[in-house]
Amino acid sequence: MKATPVKGTRDYLPKEVMIRDHLQEIIRETYQEAGFERITTPIIEDAVNLDKSEGGENLNLIFKILKRGKKLSSALEAEAPTEQTLADMGLRYDLTLPLSRYYANNRNDLMNPFKVIQMDRVYRAERPQKGRLREFMQCDID
Repeated sequence: MKATPVKGTRDYLPKEVMIRDHLQEIIRETYQEAGFERITTPIIEDAVNLDKSEGGENLNLIFKILKRGKKLSSALEAEAPTEQTLADMGLRYDLTLPLSRYYANNRNDLMNPFKVIQMDRVYRAERPQKGRLREFMQCDID
């Protein structure tokens, strides 16, 4: 077994987790007192949604998830399989696209004005550099 985490990710010691949890709780409480509600969205999104986002650089950020079973077999049998034909889902690379999908799907049941806070992990398939990880926590307040 390889003892180190995948490049661009890291393990957090209990003290680091405790500090992060405390800071997140302060942020959540502050915004909830101002009328913001907390939401969560899945880390997996439909590849069609991810590919249609802002395009350009963002397309390079997507960790794509291969189709499975018969869908994958069919895609592999195609003349020239591509990333787009082999993958049908991907990991979210920020919280904005999932928020847009969430709002479109739930708009009739949401408060007005729509004030939300999200704090969750996101994943970027870019080359890790100093200060830039492939997995990290993001906070969106909209």
